[in-house]
Amino acid sequence: MTASIETTTAATEAPTTGTTPVVGAGEEFARLHPTALEVGPNVRDEVDTDSDEFRAVVASIIEHGVLLPILARRDGDQVVVIDGQVRTLAALEAGVDSVPVLIRPTASKAKDREIERLTQQVNTNDRRIPLTDGQRAKAVTAMFELGLSATKIAKTMQYDNRDTAKAAGTAGRSQTALDALDAGQLDLEQAAVVAVFDADGDTEAVERLLDAGSWFHSVAQELIADRAERKARAEAGTPYAEKGVTVLEEEPDYDSPYVAAEDLVTADGDPVTDAVIDGAAEHWAVWLTADEQITLTATGEVIESESIDWATEGAPKAVATDGYHHHKDVTVAQVWVPEYFTADPDAAGVKLGPILAAASSEPDEADDQAAAERKAREKKAAQAALAAKEAEKATRRRTVALNKASAAATIVRKEWLTKFLTRKTLPKGAGKWITETLVDEPGLLTENKAPQYLTELLGVTVPADTSPSAGYPGVADKAARRALAPTIDKASETRAQVILLAQILAAYEARVSGKGNDSWRRTSWGNQDNYLGFLDQHGHVLTVVEQAAAGMLTPEQAYDALTAPNEDNAADQ
Repeated sequence: MTASIETTTAATEAPTTGTTPVVGAGEEFARLHPTALEVGPNVRDEVDTDSDEFRAVVASIIEHGVLLPILARRDGDQVVVIDGQVRTLAALEAGVDSVPVLIRPTASKAKDREIERLTQQVNTNDRRIPLTDGQRAKAVTAMFELGLSATKIAKTMQYDNRDTAKAAGTAGRSQTALDALDAGQLDLEQAAVVAVFDADGDTEAVERLLDAGSWFHSVAQELIADRAERKARAEAGTPYAEKGVTVLEEEPDYDSPYVAAEDLVTADGDPVTDAVIDGAAEHWAVWLTADEQITLTATGEVIESESIDWATEGAPKAVATDGYHHHKDVTVAQVWVPEYFTADPDAAGVKLGPILAAASSEPDEADDQAAAERKAREKKAAQAALAAKEAEKATRRRTVALNKASAAATIVRKEWLTKFLTRKTLPKGAGKWITETLVDEPGLLTENKAPQYLTELLGVTVPADTSPSAGYPGVADKAARRALAPTIDKASETRAQVILLAQILAAYEARVSGKGNDSWRRTSWGNQDNYLGFLDQHGHVLTVVEQAAAGMLTPEQAYDALTAPNEDNAADQ
C-alpha cells in the first residue's frame, strides 16, 4: 500500500546551511500511513507489545504523534523500516493517520544492504542516551513556569497522576535535589521534599535529609513538624519582641551564657517578676515551650490530665467515673509557656539567687574553720540542687524530643501500613504470626477503638452516626464494623486473610499511638515488640523511637541516637 501524504526529495545535492532544513542528497522525506511500512528484519528481534514500556510509547503517540522520523529504505515497491520498529508498531496500534519517514538510499548489492541494515540498527539503538530523571524533572519545572497545568503535564509526561507531576516540578527547582535524584540517592518524591528545604535556604535540613537513608520519610516528617513549630513559636513571640525582649530560637543549655530568671533575684532579694523583666526588657530573652493545657470548658480552670476519665473520649453520653471529669467537658489546647533568661544580670538589675550564689561561691580567707566548713556544705548542697534541676530539665528535653520523633514516626508508619495492606495475599509467615498473636491475646481486637483504626488503614469511610444511640460507649466501634462489612463481603478468600491481618495491626496501632506519643516509655508493656517486630520483618524500617517502643533501645539510647551528629546517624543506618 502506498499512502504518501506529502513527499520531499533531494535528488542531486546535499543540504546547504540556512534557516530552511532540507533532506540530504538521494534522501526522501515522506509522511506515510503506518500500514504503508514494512517492518523488516531487526536486531531487536522481539517487541513485547504488552509491556509497560510499549504501552507508554502508544500513549505518547496518541497524545503527540510520532515525533522522530522513522528511518527506512526502498525495496522495490516496499518501504522497509530500518530504524523505528517500535514506533511503527505503536503507531499502528495508536491508529494515527500518518508518520514521518526518512527514506535513505541503500547499496545495490543484497549483501551490502544487509551489512548496512545491521550496522545502522545496532548503532542507532546503542547511541541513544535517555534523559535522566533530573533532566525530566527540570523540563517539568519549565512547563509549570510556562503556565501548563499539573493535569496537562501528567498527561504529556505520562505520569500516573498529578501529584507525580507536581513532585517533579518541585524537585526541578533545586540542583541539589536533581543531583541526588540522578545519583540514585533519592526518588522523585524525596527529591521534591529536599527541594522545598533547599529553596528555604535550610542547608542543615537538606544535609539531614541527604544523610537519612532508609529513615528519610521519618526525618522529613520531623523537619516539617519542626518548621511548623518554629513558625508558630515566632508568631507567639511577637508580643514579647514588641516589648523589646529577645525571642530565642534555641533553648539555652547549661553551658550557655544565659541565666534563668528563676535562679535570680532582685537587688532586694525578691523573686524576679514580669514587671521587673518589662522594666529592663532589652536585657532579657525568652524561650517559649509548646505545652498542652487542659481546662474545664465552662470555667477555664486548668486541670491535670490524670483527673479526666479518658474512657469517655468519643462517647459523650457515657458516664464518667466518680471524681473524674468527662472528656466532653474539657478543652485541650496548645499554649506557649515563657521562660526568661538574661546574659547580663547586672544590666538587668538582678543578681544571683541564694542557690546559684552558694553554688558559685569561693572560700573567704577571713572565715574561721567552722564558717568555711558551713559554706562548703552549702556550696555542695547548692550544686547538688542545681544538678538535680538540670537533670530534670534534661529529662524534659528528652521527653519532648522523643514525643516529637514518635509523632513523626506514627505518621510515616500509618502511611506505610496503608500501602502494605493493599496487598491481595498474606506476606510470608503472616498466617502463623496471626495465630500466635490471637492465641496470646484473644482480647486484642476489642480494645482501644481497634475497629475505628481498621477503617482508617483500609481507607473505609464511616458515615456520621445520627441515631439516638450515637455517643454511647461502643457505638462508634459498631459503626466502624458496619462500614467495613461491604469491604469484607466483596473480598476474595486471600484478600479476606489480609483484612484479618489488618485487624490485628490496627488493634496494635491503636494501642501504640491511640493514647499519645509516648509509646517509647513502654518497653515491656502491650506486646509492642511483637507488633513493631512484624513490621520490621516486612519492610518497615524502625526509627530509633520505634526501637525504644519495641524494647530494642532504652529511651536514653534512643535520645542519644536522635541527637547524635548526622554523620553518626547515617553510619548507623
